[in-house]
Parts: sequence; structure tokens; C-alpha cells
Amino acid sequence: MVPRSNFRRAVTDIQSLLGDADPATADLDDATRAWLLETRQAITARQRGPGGRRAQALVPRRARGSRWRVLAVAGALAVAAGLAGGLLAAPQAGKGPAVGGRAKLSLTAAWFLDRAAAAAARQRALHVRDGQYMYIASEVRWATTTAAPGGGDGRTVVEPLHKREIWLPVSNICKRGLLKDPSPGRAMKLNGARGLSCPNRGGWGDPSYRFLQSLTAGPHTLLTMLYAATSGPGQGRDWQAFTAIGDVLREAIAPPDVSAALYRAAALIPGVRLIPHATDILGQPGIGVQLARTVPLSPHSAPLRQTLTWIFNPTTLLWIGETDGTVHGKVMGSVVLNRAIVDQLGQRP
Repeated sequence: MVPRSNFRRAVTDIQSLLGDADPATADLDDATRAWLLETRQAITARQRGPGGRRAQALVPRRARGSRWRVLAVAGALAVAAGLAGGLLAAPQAGKGPAVGGRAKLSLTAAWFLDRAAAAAARQRALHVRDGQYMYIASEVRWATTTAAPGGGDGRTVVEPLHKREIWLPVSNICKRGLLKDPSPGRAMKLNGARGLSCPNRGGWGDPSYRFLQSLTAGPHTLLTMLYAATSGPGQGRDWQAFTAIGDVLREAIAPPDVSAALYRAAALIPGVRLIPHATDILGQPGIGVQLARTVPLSPHSAPLRQTLTWIFNPTTLLWIGETDGTVHGKVMGSVVLNRAIVDQLGQRP
């Protein structure tokens, strides 16, 4: 059974999908038009059941073999499956139904990131004390390349998939943290910041919770700050800003309103696109938001194409991990298993 709150969101999404358009005349293929007509009837039956109570009406399934012009993520329009939180059918960004009631339907990364921002903003706010630590546990797989003598191509080794745990101070990066990751060793104390005035709440490269808490909630201002903090000679500012936001999402904890603003800032980066069917390194299906770039290597070799993809849970729309390409047939990246605020180094929630 679809939870009542999810059903209400589903009704809202169907209405925003069609606007004032009639599905009988909207610019849709025959199978989709028939499905939406039946769905609208089912919603009406459930909203206005006998005696003023909600009727239990089944939402019809789409016929097999037909093509959608209504785009849906995770293989089906989520209202039909009861996954209202993951519904990703919407009018083209900034546009409603065209003249004459003909709905032109499209899906953009900006629209999805706005939905993900809304989901992030609904998360419970944390009460954080200065002496505490951010704890993040994740499954990761990366590749390392060792330099070859004489400047030739080095040897690239893919790490096995493994668990990584890190504890980082919430207010002062001059304090020590702790990393447990079998790739550098069993456990490693992270030295506090050196060469900085202390106490220090960090910055984009090493953010504490207090640094993130201090950020403005305005996405345009955030993106301007990111461009200024990450740009450098030979670095594409869009790529660096997208990467910096991804670093925060992967291995830090931000207040809900700041997380929401970071998603909306990412939506402003040119070239960001939606990957409706993405998979994380554990093989879990999700929704991807990706940025790609081409890096010239030398006049005698083909340019290198790099991609960075954020993976979101298709139902909750919360960030779950990232991937950044394939090495030796294995996908590189990370998946967050747990994150929390704890009182001591080494403590698990």
C-alpha cells in the first residue's frame, strides 16, 4: 500500500506533469495517453470514494512494448509503482503546457537536483557540540598508479572493494582525526592542520561541520565561492567546483539547508546532466548526476575523458555515493554506509 503522504505527492506530481493539459489531447504516444487517462481516473476514484472515504483503486500498469514520451527514472513512472518519492516525470524546466494544452515533457539535471535539494532539506537538523566528530563509513574502490622509471607509463593497480571509516573534528581541524582503511594501513591517526592559525574550522579542501554550517544558503553565492576557492592554472573551474561539492557529500556532514544549497549550486554548473539509470559500485540501482570533461594529454595521444557521477537513491532522492570511471573492468568510487556525529575518536554510532 502506498503511504498516504507519498500518494498525495504522487497526485501533485501527476498534476504538475500535465498542468492544464488534457491527456486525451496532450502530445503523448497512444500507450502513455491511455495510461495517464486511467491513472487520472484511478486517482479521482481514490480521492472521492463512496461515503467520502478514500476508495482503494489500483493504478493501472503501462502496456508492455510501448515507448514513453513521459520520462521516468528507475524504469517506470514511480506513481504507478508506489514510489512517489522517486517520481521523476516533469515538465521541461521553466515551461508549462504549451498553447492549446499540449504538454511538452522533458527531464533535466537541474529539475532533479532541485527535488534532491528538497529531500535533503527535510532531513533532521543535528545538535552538534564543538568537541564531537563527524563519522563516515563507506565502501570504496579506487585505483593507484605507480610511476615508472624513466618517465614511462606506470603500473595501475585496482584496490579490492573495502570498508573505510573516518572520524573528523566538527569544529577545529587542528585536532587529530582517525582513519581506518586497509589500503594505507590498519588504522592511521590524521594529524591536525599544520601551518595554519589554530583553532581553525577548515575550508573547502578540509571542511569541518562548523565551516559548512557557516556557509550561505544561496546557491549562486555558494558557486561563486567554490569557483574562487578551487580555480587554479590549468584547472577547469566547473570540474573543480563539481568535484569539491562531491568531496563534501562523500566525506563530511553538512546541515540540511547547506546540503540543499549545494545541490542547487551544482545545478548551475554548465554541462551537468542526468543519468536516469545509474549503478553504484555495489551494483545498486540509482539516479545519476554527472559531469564530464576532456583532458588533453599530449600531441601524440588521444585526450582523456573523465566523468564524475553522483548516485542518488531512486526512492528517497538522498545522495548515496559516486563513481568516477572504470579501470580494468571495475567501477571506481564509493558508497556511504553510515554517517553520524559521535563523541570520541573510534566511536561508532
